[in-house]
Parts: sequence; structure tokens; C-alpha cells
Amino acid sequence: MSYSAKLTASVLGIILLFLMQSVHSAEFSAPAGTVVLTISGDIESPNVGNEVHLDLATLKSLPATQFTTSTPWHDSAESFTGVRLYDLLAALGSQSQEIVAVGLDDFRFTISDMDLERYPIMVAYHQNGSPISVRGLGPLRIMMPFDIYPELQTPLNESRSVWQLVKLELR
Repeated sequence: MSYSAKLTASVLGIILLFLMQSVHSAEFSAPAGTVVLTISGDIESPNVGNEVHLDLATLKSLPATQFTTSTPWHDSAESFTGVRLYDLLAALGSQSQEIVAVGLDDFRFTISDMDLERYPIMVAYHQNGSPISVRGLGPLRIMMPFDIYPELQTPLNESRSVWQLVKLELR
């Protein structure tokens, strides 16, 4: 292989590596269905005013994650499916280090010191394979894999598991 071919291959490899590590934001269309989550703050491409409004179908179009975990609110381990907060932030093009999660009853909790890349903390939309009803504290809720990462099982993190999640404020 000639010097110029090696140089070209090296440059292309560096560019590919850079592209693979870059965060690419998605451009979300205005929701066609009922809005289940409103996101404001540090976002690249709002879809309604200066916010991102997501319906359940759009949220489900993002990469899904699933885990089964015990919680302080259930008698047995429950299976949850949703989108990782880390993936949602990446799709929004957000570098936010502080997330204020807001519930339907205006309960607010700030998440600012969590390693979202390490821990698969999710915005859950299914519990045991079924949509989470408002009566079941949905349709969205923040869930943590307490059984997989026992260090997450603290009263503080239980408070971060916001039920009936309707808004995220990214700072």
C-alpha cells in the first residue's frame, strides 16, 4: 500500500471514529397524537415553539430499553420498557447536566448528579408489557434498575422516580 493510500485510509478512519462518537440529534415532527411529554430548555431542534412535544408513537420510535426490577411500590419485581434518558438527551441534541422531571400533579424533582451513560435510567411507557395507565401512575414514569445496580436503591433515587411524568426541563 502506498504512502498516500495509507494516509487517506488513516484520515478516513479518524473521520469515521469522530462521526461514530458524535451526538446526532433527531428532528421531531409535531406530534400527530396526544402529547405525553413536553421537553424544554437545552434542545437543538424544537418542534412546537421553543419546546419538543412528543406523542407516545414518537417516544416509542426511539431505541427502547427494558429491565425487570423490584421497587418500593410493588410486591414483586416488575418489567419496564421505555427510552433511556441518555438516548433521549442525545436525540434532543442536549448536553444538559440537570434535568427537572415534572409530574402530572406538578411534583418536581431535579436529577443532576446521575451518570446517565452508565445507568440505564429510563422514561418508561410499558410495565409488564402493557401501557402504563394514568391510574397506574403513567403513562410515563422515570424508572431505575434498582436490582441491577443496588447502589441506586436509595430514598433519594426513589424520589427521582417521578410518576405520571409530563415534562422534562433541561438545564
